[in-house]
Amino acid sequence: MQTAVIGGPKSGRAIILPTDADELTRWRRRHPAYTYWCGTQLGGCGNELSDRLYRDKVCHFAHRPHTSCHRTATGAASADHLFIKDDLAAWAGRNRLKWRAVARDLGSGPGDAVDFRVGTTRRQHVRFQFSRLAHAEWQRASRWLSGEAVTLDWVFGPGTAQTETMEELYDAYGYLLRFRFETHGAVRRIRLRAEDPRRSTDWVPLDACAMTPEGLRIPGVEPRRRSGAGPAAGASAGRGGERTPASREEQVRAVREALLNAARFRTRPTWEALAKTAGRDLLRLSDPDRVGLLIAVERTGDGEGSPLLSAVIRTGENEPPAYLGNVMTAVGCGTPASAAVLKRWCQRETDRAFAVYGVPSRTPPPRLPLTPDGQLAQQHSAEPMPQTIVHVQGGPVPQTPRRKPESQRAGVPLLRDTEIRHALRDARQRRGPRPRYAAALMARAEEALTRLPEPQRSQLVAEMATTRRWLDSRPDTPARKPRKSRRGKKASDAKKAATAKQPDRKRKTQRAKKARNSLQGARPLPGFGKAGPKKRPK
Repeated sequence: MQTAVIGGPKSGRAIILPTDADELTRWRRRHPAYTYWCGTQLGGCGNELSDRLYRDKVCHFAHRPHTSCHRTATGAASADHLFIKDDLAAWAGRNRLKWRAVARDLGSGPGDAVDFRVGTTRRQHVRFQFSRLAHAEWQRASRWLSGEAVTLDWVFGPGTAQTETMEELYDAYGYLLRFRFETHGAVRRIRLRAEDPRRSTDWVPLDACAMTPEGLRIPGVEPRRRSGAGPAAGASAGRGGERTPASREEQVRAVREALLNAARFRTRPTWEALAKTAGRDLLRLSDPDRVGLLIAVERTGDGEGSPLLSAVIRTGENEPPAYLGNVMTAVGCGTPASAAVLKRWCQRETDRAFAVYGVPSRTPPPRLPLTPDGQLAQQHSAEPMPQTIVHVQGGPVPQTPRRKPESQRAGVPLLRDTEIRHALRDARQRRGPRPRYAAALMARAEEALTRLPEPQRSQLVAEMATTRRWLDSRPDTPARKPRKSRRGKKASDAKKAATAKQPDRKRKTQRAKKARNSLQGARPLPGFGKAGPKKRPK
């Protein structure tokens, strides 16, 4: 346990215990009267703690004997919500602000968030988010906080903002506010910065920031705000007054920018989510009008071969809209024959868009071609192996026929490694002998796992697990040979080796049975045998 509070169980004065023995010794000499407690504001039990000094391991706080405590967060960051309140108090005092800071428990602990309010009549609000917040919860909290504040700023800790939340804040403000902590002795100090998809400012202390009429201002960034207290105020501002409809060129530009942002953060927006960032006028468009708008967006793209950005749009059921087939036909990508073909084609095109426009970018997979009848064309990724022709005097060289792999004997086409995941999903929905085809695909997927990078490898592993459960649940699935462990395999090999040695043992046993006379081969005694006594020469 690295953190505690000083003075009492309800104290808000936090401390990080020095981990080095010499530093703790000096700390004890400087503060001999300090008492340490497992504070209730840390989620602790409220009992007194003792500081343990060790030379061979890290120094830490510990409870007294026979104490029960259910505190879960005990690391150096477990008291950051108390350290930020100290920093905000000192910063507000230097700037002569009327302020109030309150820690919030949103379900996982007393330090999930800290609300910092400035002013009495014209109240401004800054929310420091310590725990990860779902996008729907963030939207509800934004609407609630915006109703009681003139300005609202969200500042997120490491890994606490969802991708959809970041995208909406980028569109509303032009940047996202972040914070982190740095340890200085027995306390931790906050650092802030602003970032957007392309660049970020430097980390600065709280003293470098200012509270302006527009909200929290960080040096090095120019704010671009909507009217109102936050992103949720954009909709209410649109309802309060008449808004002139955007022109067709502005709509095309706004939709393309929104789709590029979605691909950059690897998200798939619905048309309603697209309208929140590109303009509320899009909600009034019918399906034919949407098709015309998306065709105009694709024709202002990066040229031939670029990903179809419209493919990232989805419905509420995570399916591609049916009108995307008309967009594909208009831009020359073919006409899908069924909804399954459209879904598979849009999945590949979405992967291509994420690869090209994502941060960081990567090499995109090839586009799936469609046949004239609207089906997916078979792709043969395996390149022909170079053959060497050997001329031998005396006739042709007899060659043994090459046996096909198991996957090809079962009718599995030669697929790219990145296509096997989608083929496994299609195998569970196809007609005919599906289990045998899916089992052959599983063998092909096992080989591809060693070649695929992340995250494609993890996606394939998940799809293989789903297919394996589906195969086990079907009665017509061919029986699988149980996989042997390493120990079982070694035992089996040892048994085979022992069986191979048995003939040698039998030969040795037969030789031993033949040599029954123990004196066989020994020199005979004098006077025995056919040879008579030797005569001495005269």
